[in-house]
Amino acid sequence: MKGSIRKLVLLTDAPQFGGAERYLVAMAQAAARRGIEPHISWIPMPGSDTDIFGQARAEGINISSVTSEHTRSVIGLSHAFAKMINQECPDALIINANGRRRYWLLPWLAWRAGVPAVWVHQMVDARDHRRLRPRRLGGRMEGLNLWRVPQALRHRLAATAATAVITLNAEDHERIVRWQGVPRRKIHVVPHGVDGQVFRFDPSGRRRWREQWGINENERPLVVGTACRLSEEKGVDLLIEAVARLRERRIPILTVIAGQGDQKDSLLQLAARRGVAEMIKFVDFVDNMPAFYSALDVFALCSRTESFGLALAEAMTCERAVVATPTAGARRQIEHHVNGWMLDSFEPTVLAEALAALSADTNLRGRLGETGRICALRQFGIEATLEKTLAALRGMDESRIVDIRTGLISA
Repeated sequence: MKGSIRKLVLLTDAPQFGGAERYLVAMAQAAARRGIEPHISWIPMPGSDTDIFGQARAEGINISSVTSEHTRSVIGLSHAFAKMINQECPDALIINANGRRRYWLLPWLAWRAGVPAVWVHQMVDARDHRRLRPRRLGGRMEGLNLWRVPQALRHRLAATAATAVITLNAEDHERIVRWQGVPRRKIHVVPHGVDGQVFRFDPSGRRRWREQWGINENERPLVVGTACRLSEEKGVDLLIEAVARLRERRIPILTVIAGQGDQKDSLLQLAARRGVAEMIKFVDFVDNMPAFYSALDVFALCSRTESFGLALAEAMTCERAVVATPTAGARRQIEHHVNGWMLDSFEPTVLAEALAALSADTNLRGRLGETGRICALRQFGIEATLEKTLAALRGMDESRIVDIRTGLISA
């Protein structure tokens, strides 16, 4: 693209406020600090019409949305997009893809309007490689739907019209080349970023949350937490099974699970069935994530598939010891026993052993937390994420793209 970016629109179809949406808010705030006017445009999926960006709106971020009823059809989606373009007149778009079937049309509508757009590819379907049972018609198909169109074709169509495509790790880069035929020259690896000024250890928040959870500090339980969508791929059942194994060993532990999703009832039933219901607290929504992370002793991300664990990076930035299953994203983020604990399998027994070791070694927890913040700020700072995304929009040569480890632009 030619010229500078003065106004940047970030689009999302998110059904609820999670890690990807915190990333969008952080990107908007980072853009504002650079003198770029940000705007978040929310085109929700059916069933998600509550205002998930209410807090961000209260903080002064410019946000617009339409109801899902107005965007069910291709015509409705096209009209809503055209209206947004005419009202906001953006210089560039960041399109955050979460799974809406017709969302692949947006890069084409942007191309038609003459607005450069980057397609942030968060839906690389690797379930046949990442321990999830294939859905109907195979692991790379989204299941039977109205068009019976493979997910790969939708993303190929989106990538064709997009100025650039962003994946969150190098493995996903190779997968979309191999599976979806996206040209390598269009793809940039840009992990989501964290604002280190917002996400930092909060001692007062720690006291407040732990009092709210009724923790008896004299008993010194290990407080383990996770924050994610409550769905199969997030692996919360693995954490519950690990807690059951720790209970058998009489290791005092309290587990806090923050998030919403269609698996909540089944997870509650699993906790009751395994006899650990009193050791697990479910929290639907957290409005202060830094305080939540600070209240934990260990943060556990147990995903079966994860391109990039933003919650993992946030917890590291808040100086928490972290444990994660060996997904593509976590392997990019964690160096075992340096800035976190990288599990070597997806087995609950292995997770339980890691938590038991961390429960017994407060010095190790402290060291992992301190090093974790240093590494997270160096590798996943939001300013570097924004810079590299803007470079992709400008079509900048690879040699001029920000190095995500150092945060510096190569000469």
